[in-house]
Amino acid sequence: MKNSLRLLLGSLLIGASMLPARGMEAPAAPEAAGHAETADPAAANLPAAESAPAAETAPASAAASGGEAAGAAHEGAPELAAGRDTHWSETRTPMPFDVMRSVQFLQDQVARGNVRAIRVQALLLRRFARTFIEAAPEVWSDPRNTRAIVLFTFSGGTPDVISTLLDQGRLPEAERPLFDGALAYVRNDLRTAATKLESVSIDDLEPVLAAQVSLALGQIHQIDHPDKAIEDLANARLLAPGTLIEEAALRLGAPLADDAGAHDDADRMARRYFDTYHDSSYAANFETRYVALVVGRAMADPQAALVAMDGVVAGLPTARQQRLYLAAARRSLVSGNLHFASQSADRAIALDGLEPGDAARADLYRTASALGTEDQTASRKALDGVDRSLLHVEDQKILDAAYSVLDSMAKPALMTEASNPAPPQPDTSSVLTRARAALDAASKEMKKP
Repeated sequence: MKNSLRLLLGSLLIGASMLPARGMEAPAAPEAAGHAETADPAAANLPAAESAPAAETAPASAAASGGEAAGAAHEGAPELAAGRDTHWSETRTPMPFDVMRSVQFLQDQVARGNVRAIRVQALLLRRFARTFIEAAPEVWSDPRNTRAIVLFTFSGGTPDVISTLLDQGRLPEAERPLFDGALAYVRNDLRTAATKLESVSIDDLEPVLAAQVSLALGQIHQIDHPDKAIEDLANARLLAPGTLIEEAALRLGAPLADDAGAHDDADRMARRYFDTYHDSSYAANFETRYVALVVGRAMADPQAALVAMDGVVAGLPTARQQRLYLAAARRSLVSGNLHFASQSADRAIALDGLEPGDAARADLYRTASALGTEDQTASRKALDGVDRSLLHVEDQKILDAAYSVLDSMAKPALMTEASNPAPPQPDTSSVLTRARAALDAASKEMKKP
């Protein structure tokens, strides 16, 4: 909990330290706004514990009388004469765009594997929702803040904020399609969201906001218009490299490109993901998508799919490569692609340092996928060598199915009957059913001339 609070405080200080305190009082003039957008790189390196005390000094200065204020100004003269701009030491309530800078910082942490940042982001968004609604009207005359409220909505902030501001007429009418599109998107009204967001020119938006809109459109179009989705996600990646937006665009884009037959593009995106976001908090999600992509491609050309997979995962740590190969072997086995299952298991075995449980899985998958092509005695010996206690319960069912197939292969007199079985009783395990079907297919190889 202490770590989460420290991360929250640090992210707030990063956002708040980027602008002079005077920005709170009224919308900045164009020149001042341009200066305010420049971040202080050193601010990101300040420990929260060192920065926190400064934030506690604001109320006292606000309560000073006129004489005391004059005295303070006189005392500050030497600092000004020395070239020090003392207004940077003043504090203010964070503006919406300050908060969203902190949220973006946290999102970058998520993309790099900081799981706590997800929880802290949620706390931050919840903490400032009411503050945004209660902000002074002039706050929303600053375009940085109106852009921030859209990012707030896309980032998981409650839609009640933007809805209330729209109902009260506090957001600029000229940007209404952008606001309505973001609101419709988070309310899952995807048809309205697509109509509104497609009417917004991303060329007129700052890069991060344009990337967020492109990502939303990519998610909307991925089912009904995958060609549009691929283009939208490409825009998102180009506009926000190195961010959680690119991470999400790669996760969505690689499978879409592969389904469209653009296998090289899919492989490039997968390599980019594993090279840059291998520690992302959502990396497991992409691994599942990538394995499904490879196994689907292997149905047509197992060897080409395996070579491509070798190239994509080569830069990962050995343990991660083993995990991906084993996942591909299992998925291939239960879907009936026995050749690719065997090859993938062999790849995992060939890499040094398999943990005992993973070694047991690899031996199981390889043996089960080769039941129709290897000697029955050798296959049974290999299955007997698999330590059942190291297997997940679903893999234990695959082991049972493999033994069942071996038993049926050992009774030739019953093969005819086994090839025309009575309708089976419903099986509660779909994995067991698919595995048995795949392994039965292997046993039929024995009957081919």
